[in-house]
Amino acid sequence: MKSKEYFGSVKSQFDPGILIVLAICLLAIWPFLSRAALPQATDAELHVFRLAELSRLVRAGEIYPRWAPNFYFGYGYPIFNYYAPLTYYLGLIFDFMPIVGPVEAVKALFILGLILGGVSMYGYARRLWGTAAGIIAATAYTYAPYILFIDPHARGDLAEAFSFALFPLALWTLDRLRTQITPLNWLVAVLAVAAIILTHNLMAMVLFALLLSWVIWQAVIGEMRLPEVLQPSIFNRLLQFRLLFALLMGIGISAFFWLVVALEQDAVNLSSLVGDGGHFDFRNHFLSPLELLAPSRIMDWGATQPDYALSLGVVQWLLGVLGVIVALFVSIVHRRQAVFFAIASISLISLMMPISSKIWELVPYMEFLQFPWRLLGAEAAVLAIMAGVAAAGILGKLSLRRASWSTAMIVAVIVVSALPLLETPPWPADFGATNISRVLNEELSGRWLGTTSTADFVPSTVDIIPRPQDTMVTDMMNGRVNDRVNRATLAASTTVNSLSRSPLETRYFVTSEDDFLLRLHLFDFPGWKVTIDGDHARTELARPEGFIVIPVPAGEHIVEVKFGSTPARNIAMLISVVSIAISLLFAIMLATQPAGIEYSLDNNPVPKNVSFGPILIVVSLLFLVTVLIIQPRGLLRFESQDQRVEVADFQSNVSFGNQIALIGYDLSRGPVEPGDELSFIAYWKSLQPIDINYQVFAHLMDDDNNLIAQSDKLNPGEFPTKRWPADKYIQDKHQVLLPEDLPPGEYRWS
Repeated sequence: MKSKEYFGSVKSQFDPGILIVLAICLLAIWPFLSRAALPQATDAELHVFRLAELSRLVRAGEIYPRWAPNFYFGYGYPIFNYYAPLTYYLGLIFDFMPIVGPVEAVKALFILGLILGGVSMYGYARRLWGTAAGIIAATAYTYAPYILFIDPHARGDLAEAFSFALFPLALWTLDRLRTQITPLNWLVAVLAVAAIILTHNLMAMVLFALLLSWVIWQAVIGEMRLPEVLQPSIFNRLLQFRLLFALLMGIGISAFFWLVVALEQDAVNLSSLVGDGGHFDFRNHFLSPLELLAPSRIMDWGATQPDYALSLGVVQWLLGVLGVIVALFVSIVHRRQAVFFAIASISLISLMMPISSKIWELVPYMEFLQFPWRLLGAEAAVLAIMAGVAAAGILGKLSLRRASWSTAMIVAVIVVSALPLLETPPWPADFGATNISRVLNEELSGRWLGTTSTADFVPSTVDIIPRPQDTMVTDMMNGRVNDRVNRATLAASTTVNSLSRSPLETRYFVTSEDDFLLRLHLFDFPGWKVTIDGDHARTELARPEGFIVIPVPAGEHIVEVKFGSTPARNIAMLISVVSIAISLLFAIMLATQPAGIEYSLDNNPVPKNVSFGPILIVVSLLFLVTVLIIQPRGLLRFESQDQRVEVADFQSNVSFGNQIALIGYDLSRGPVEPGDELSFIAYWKSLQPIDINYQVFAHLMDDDNNLIAQSDKLNPGEFPTKRWPADKYIQDKHQVLLPEDLPPGEYRWS
């Protein structure tokens, strides 16, 4: 191959397989397309409010605000300094369009994420193992339970869901860079890596670790090399290690975010994100092999929250097992890449089970992942690739006709196995307002503060979260500018008039006969700059609220309070700018390489081993049957009503104070042994509006009323009783560990 082909732009015709993947993705995105608005009881709601806040700030001239001034009752906090920003800025592209708001923007990103993940997975698997492998990998990934339903619907985690769309894109572009060193491949690969880091804090660690391991694997196994005739130089060394260089530049470009998080982590509360024995303790969220291998459950629309399995997907793990067998024992192209993902799949599954607890304890920052089952998303990507490997090993030996119909049938089986997950419970057609008063109302209701429920990212100087101030609440509810002055502490001879120059800058015109303290209802945090008559002014800290206090001398003065940068942020931004410059310079150098040197690359041609007709027929039929017959008739869902629970093993009707009723329960089946884990599921329903939050306990008792084991919860079903709806039931799961010395006998729940 000539160097001008090796370094020059690579031209290729449009791949119609992408249209097939889009058709496959249509059913996956249908719940979003066919319904207005978004769910209001998941994290999607919080992402909408964050996007709306960012939109207000950007429209006011704050291009990259690190502070959200209207959260926490108007005291503000640095959510944008610590939470990955990319999805919100992508959302602004939609939000700035006519007749599109934050709700539609967030929905668009969920849809875009599902499509991008499917197309990118197709692109990566296809270029290595052929069209059939690409289509099966894309289907397996798009319809994996975590990708299809758990992240976008059950959890509503926009940022995490979008990170799983970017991972196969980064893998695809890096693999293209491995074999075709073009300026475009280089820049896209670098930007894809940076995008992963800028999308989700926690998944960035997991997905980047996977990419780094893959790149090191490429270097070790020798599928990426340059000819010996190249003369030694810095540029040629960078070419030789171009994948590592791309990862490094991706890290550098995103430094303006992650480096600030690392350097300023002590300035906020992060302890609430982890816990020893609490809800966020990773030890409480490992999965068993039975859970991982479980099929998707049929959901009950009568429940407040859908009951779903944290599983790999039955077809996905079966194809994954076949892929591992093919990778280890069948001769296929790019077998060494397949072996890497076989190892990765086993490793990720192990990390989700209790056997890996020591690793979680020893690896720094791993505890911040909180839930080992988060790795289901990364495992979905790896299993999808192994499904493509299985297709390469099995379908590659069939005739074109048989391979095409076999591919179509595998696609059908994957989609059919996921159909219960497409029965997403309905949500209100009107999301409601996304303005400041709506956010404040939600905070005043006690649902959350600052779009989080665990006080994370609150400045570390805040010892106690202060109550809302009546004057601030009134101003915010009526759309007035909030100057945050604690006027109750001002002397009669002191006047303070304010002028808001921007959401993050306020000028105070002060007149006072004596020295005084200007107290602001504003959380102190690195970046707030205070000047008096243009000169830097010292500030004090009001404890325990963590508010800014400004000593002001007697007389007339202009006090300016403005949120700005810090040395850490300046250094991080400089690294990002330099990394962008280096990346562009390297792209220019690639574009100007001379011709005339022969090259040899280990790059097998992509086998076009499938025709698209059968796949399109099967996918179209699946879509029509699902949308026109299965979903309208409710064939794959329950709809419990009144005081009957369709999914409960046992029905009951036990009233507690005529406020709450136990309307059903499930018990562990079969005999149990000492040391076994026993489960009990209660189904509760409110009989009338509840004005207090009840706690719940499940006690296992013997015949003499002695306590054997217990499970206590602050909120039944992790759902405060004051928020229980009148038309749905609450599923409340309890698990207890039986004592090792428990004597034989009969025991009862109480």
